[in-house]
This record gives sequence, C-alpha cells and structure tokens, in this order.
Amino acid sequence: MLNNNKQSTEQLEDCKNLLAQTEMFQKVPPTDLTAIANLMKYRVLAKNDVLLEQGATSDRLYLMKKGEAVRHHIDEETGREQTVEFAIKAVSINSMRCISGGPIFATTKCISDECKVYELMRSDFLSLLRKKPEIGIKIAEGLCEEIRSGSRKYATPFFQQQQQDVNIPAVTIAAGIESYYRSGMNAVLNQRLTGVKAEWFPQMHIQVPTRIAYMCGLKWLRVQSDKHIDPDAYAYPQFVRLGAAFAPGILMTPVSSVLEAANAGHMNNESMTTRWMRGIVPRCGREIIFGIGLNQMSDYFEERLQPHVHSNVMANALGSLSAGVVSGYLSHVPHNLSTFKLLEPQKSYLQLYKAFVDKSVPPAIDKMVEHWPSTTKTVTRTVFATLLPRGVMIRTIQIVGSFMLLNGTINYLHEREHKKIQQALGT
Repeated sequence: MLNNNKQSTEQLEDCKNLLAQTEMFQKVPPTDLTAIANLMKYRVLAKNDVLLEQGATSDRLYLMKKGEAVRHHIDEETGREQTVEFAIKAVSINSMRCISGGPIFATTKCISDECKVYELMRSDFLSLLRKKPEIGIKIAEGLCEEIRSGSRKYATPFFQQQQQDVNIPAVTIAAGIESYYRSGMNAVLNQRLTGVKAEWFPQMHIQVPTRIAYMCGLKWLRVQSDKHIDPDAYAYPQFVRLGAAFAPGILMTPVSSVLEAANAGHMNNESMTTRWMRGIVPRCGREIIFGIGLNQMSDYFEERLQPHVHSNVMANALGSLSAGVVSGYLSHVPHNLSTFKLLEPQKSYLQLYKAFVDKSVPPAIDKMVEHWPSTTKTVTRTVFATLLPRGVMIRTIQIVGSFMLLNGTINYLHEREHKKIQQALGT
C-alpha cells in the first residue's frame, strides 16, 4: 500500500481524472477533486484478493485504475449466489454505500492478474465533507443528474416524430456514398431473382445525382410536412399523420423509378423515357415503406434504444438497423413485383406474381403439397412465397446498410457542424 501523500504528481492527476469520471463526483470542481484525491491511497491487489465483504460495514470506496473485479451477492433467504451488476458503474466501487455506512451489499474481489485501485476511507471522506459542505452539494447535483438521465424515457408515438432541420450538404454526401452500395446490392438482388448477371455500377452518371435528388427530396418533404401541417388541427389527426408520412414516398416514386430503370438496361432495351414507368405502382408502395422506415421508423427505434446503450452513435446505428430489418422485409414483395415488371414489361402483374411464387417457394414445400387439392396447394404456395420470399435476406441487408449509411453519415456531419457552431459561439 502506498500512502497518497507520497504519490507522484502523475498519480495524483490520475486519481483526479478517475474521480471526475464517476457519476458521484462529476459535478465537483477540480480544486475539490484535488482535496479528495489527497485523501486516497494507492493499492495493488493480486488475483482473488477481496476488496469488500458482504455484510461488513461500508467504511471505504475504491476507484479502479486498472484491472477487473466481480461482485457476488448471497441471498440470505435462499443461500443462492448471484453476480451483481449496477446501472451506475463507471470506475467506482461502493461509492454510494460509503456515504450511508450501511452493510456492504456484495462481496467484491479482483479477478484479473492484478487490480490497481485508489482507496478512500469513509471517515476521512466525511471529515472533508464537514469542513467543505459545498462538496456534498455538488455530489448531490451529480447524482441527481444521473438519476434523471437513467430514468428518462422518450416514447414519442409512431408517426409523431419530428424531423430536425435537414442539412442538405450532409444528405448529399450520404446519398452519394450510399448510391454505390445500393447499386451493387440491386445488381446482386436482380441476379438472384432473374438468374441473369448484371453490371454492379451501371450508368452511375445518372444514378448518383438522381439518388441525391431522391434522398434530399425525402428528407426535405418530411421537414416541410412537420413545419406546415398540424394534424391536431384536423378532425382526424391520425389520418393526417398517416398521409404526411406516406407523402414523401409517393412524391419521390418517379425519381426512384429513374434509378431503377438505370439498373435494368441489361434485360430491358426500352428507352429511359419509357422504361422508368415500368412497375411504378408496386414501386410506389415500396417507396412509402422506405420513406417511413428512413424517416419515422428509424427515429422511433432510436428513441427507444437510447436509454439502453448510452451512446448517440450506437443508438442511431441500432435504430437504423431495426428500421431497416422491418422495412426490408415489408417492402420485399412490392420490390420484387416492380423489378419483374421493369425487366419483363410485356407480362401482366398476375403473370409476374405467379412467376414470383414459382421462384420463391422452397423445393421442400413444393414436394409437401405435391398431391394436395389444387386450391389448397395454390394458397399454401402463395402464403409461403409471400411470407418467405426469395431474396428477402439480400433485400433486407440492402435496406439495413442503406439506412445505417444514410442516417449515420447525416447525423455524424450534423453533429460536427453543431459542434463547430457551439465553438464559434464560445458555448
């Protein structure tokens, strides 16, 4: 054990930094952190050394500099031993109970080869608090903020999420990057559906600017509807919200149709002025799902995941992933129909849907229903093809990747711009 009075300046600064990282001391000023750090002792423990014993008086707290410790609690009624994890972790051990002085809840021991810790005795800590009660106020502020943050839960109902002001340069950069990913995945999916190999990046001089216009349009239209449409001013606000959510996908369908037509030249020799109209009806349904997924659904999932991950970046990524999975699955059938119509415009939608069913039904299902009555056989094959369509994993991965690339890039650039503005304002 090394007494803190003999510690180097580097060790003292290290102890202060660890104190500042804990929820309990996050609001305490640096000068007061120095006073607390001067009371702490540096210790090195070996593997399996016990830091705290369940049931003993809480007479100390620890800050973990290096190493790993585990907490075990034995239930007095059942005798069952359980591993304990706390929502408030940081680098502190027993910091909360050290103030009250109550019995230690769980036995804590070092499980790494060695644990380097700073130890603060409760008696020394309370003596300092009596001399400088303002430290106690700052500790209370820090703990209150942590409790508020931990208990805060956002739960905006679906279709009521509000879009932040659209950053057109950020959306442009994100869409430019995503257009190459989307084009490559579309080529893979089209090959999976038709068996015909296609170029990965065809007509990118059309695809890139069109995709940028499409994405900027989706985001801009959502912002405009949020700004200028008040659903609560109407007799049926939910229908108004639904219409506002559908509108960006519907209005941007012609732009999306140009994008799809640029990917279909290997099987459809029609001119672009004709080709882009092929499959526009099911494509409109697909774009509605895509628009809602990118706009409202991503925000919906992100908001609900935020309390569990404590990271804006991770919440955004997981929200986009979740929305991408749902949107990719729901949009797959209309996507297939629009693709088939684009590649084989001479066929009717009924013929294309039958072809879609034939391609999607697994051989095992075909064998199972081979001798079933005609109607039952048709219904069973159609249900399986619709619920488990061919290429659904590729389509879902495509949408997940697109959402993560788009939302991630947009949010990253937006955050950078926001920080620059704050720095310029000196806040």
